[in-house]
Amino acid sequence: MKSVLKAYLYYIKVIALFLLLPATAQAQADSLRAQRKPFFPRLLNGITEFFMGCDTNYITPQKYQFTTQAELSYWHDFYRLRSSETGNTMTIQSVPSVVLGGYIYYSILGYGISWNLGDIGKPKGQTNGTSMRQGLVLNTAKIFAEVYTYTSGKSARITQLTNFNFKGYDRSFTGLNSKVFGLQAFYIFNNRHFSWPAAYGENAVQRRSCGSWNLGFQYNHQTVTFNDEELPDYLKPTMDPTLLFNRVDYNDYSVSIGYSFNWVPRRNLLLAISLQPSVGYRCSNIEEANQKHNILNNVSTDLTTRASVVWNNTKMFSGLILELHTYSYRREKFGLTNTYGTLKLVVGFNFLRKKQ
Repeated sequence: MKSVLKAYLYYIKVIALFLLLPATAQAQADSLRAQRKPFFPRLLNGITEFFMGCDTNYITPQKYQFTTQAELSYWHDFYRLRSSETGNTMTIQSVPSVVLGGYIYYSILGYGISWNLGDIGKPKGQTNGTSMRQGLVLNTAKIFAEVYTYTSGKSARITQLTNFNFKGYDRSFTGLNSKVFGLQAFYIFNNRHFSWPAAYGENAVQRRSCGSWNLGFQYNHQTVTFNDEELPDYLKPTMDPTLLFNRVDYNDYSVSIGYSFNWVPRRNLLLAISLQPSVGYRCSNIEEANQKHNILNNVSTDLTTRASVVWNNTKMFSGLILELHTYSYRREKFGLTNTYGTLKLVVGFNFLRKKQ
């Protein structure tokens, strides 16, 4: 009798469990569903983790959604013209510009704009040329990319000319102008331990010294115009005509393999340097004496150098950033090298802390 009763009780438990199981599973599913975040916040967190994931022993990732960054920049560029026929050279340097601007970031995306303070109030045609620079930035642990545009030149000085002594002469020259549109992107190989944003984007903090190789691609479209009518009168009779041109217009496609290193001498302080030599293909046009020549097979070699000193406590940051870019144009009888550099003082603030 007892064995029959135990069998009945066993079957009752099995039936009860069978009846209650769907309700229990539904309750657990409802609980998990209630705990899950909405789709778009989960999608954003997943994208951020993919791009900004890192070893936190080496890097403290960005803890805030928004970053505002103010910049006070010192711009300077020079042009070196060379004639292969005569060996003569001429160097023109822009009047140094003080530029004010900044960036605003949302997560890994940023937009920057800046204006030349020296151009304010000056009529068009008399400005220093760097009146406005704009850039759209993707700044992540794995990938850095930027689209930018700017102008330079116009207000300049002739600092060197072969076989001519400028002592006592006015060297001012307003006939040079350069317009640039560019795209650059590169991949950081050691992205779990090395932080590019910590050195040049300020949306992360490097905790241990580390370096990384990087592989990049650059596209640069530059137009340089030269108005020889603006040359000083005392130069026109003796000027080497092979140094003169009306317009150089080129598209440059290049690949770079560079190395960057972040040194952390003390907590929240970073010293960084990056060298990115590049080799590529340049399709160029030059106009001289109203004649246009197409140059279709031209290998380009350029160099981009960056260095920075940054203090960042994750909430606030400040630093100095140096950038140098060199672009060279050459053909059988003429060469033009354009180098420009910027020294930036940056101060920024992070806000709207992310939910952990």
